[in-house]
Amino acid sequence: MRPVLSPLASGQVLCGLGPMNTLAHVVVACAALSRPQAPRRNLAVVAGALIPDASMFVFFAWSRIQGWSGDETWNVRYWMEPWQSLGAVSNSFIVFSGILALSLWRKWPLVALVAIAALLHIAVDFPLHADDAHRHFWPVSDWRFNSPISYWDPAQNGRMGGLIETITVLVASIILWRRFHNFRPRLMLALLFALQLAAFVALLSWVR
Repeated sequence: MRPVLSPLASGQVLCGLGPMNTLAHVVVACAALSRPQAPRRNLAVVAGALIPDASMFVFFAWSRIQGWSGDETWNVRYWMEPWQSLGAVSNSFIVFSGILALSLWRKWPLVALVAIAALLHIAVDFPLHADDAHRHFWPVSDWRFNSPISYWDPAQNGRMGGLIETITVLVASIILWRRFHNFRPRLMLALLFALQLAAFVALLSWVR
């Protein structure tokens, strides 16, 4: 697997395309699973949408503490342990399917929602990661699906991946706009979509 030069390493990002992709997952999960006047349910959905990327944020924070350069962070350290194993655990269909099965058996509805939101995140990730694909079937298999479409890399159809992601977020945002009528959730939704759109524009202007 060849190293990946993240846009974070190149200095060409707006808030980082990785975090922007995470926000997209939150919007999509909320469109699928959130409900008005159900704060505990909605919090579980948001948590589940964030969990698969948690190891990435911990890794990035640690890289800043260590003072690694962008190139060292993403082309060297990212591919080392324990980060690859942590990413495999937090992006595994097998792990979250097991959590979902256990939560249904034990009748833990909020845990089930966390697992479903995480599984949705992983399912959306699956066709949009190229060289940076996760081991989605760990611990059963270390196989990675290296998609021909990247969600961020222009050299691997990243503009198409970004367009797919942005259209998906737009559709999810419309669903949520129709579902939630209060000012605060609509303002937050508008802000999230504006950030997603800004990230897509940045991606279009980024020449690798």
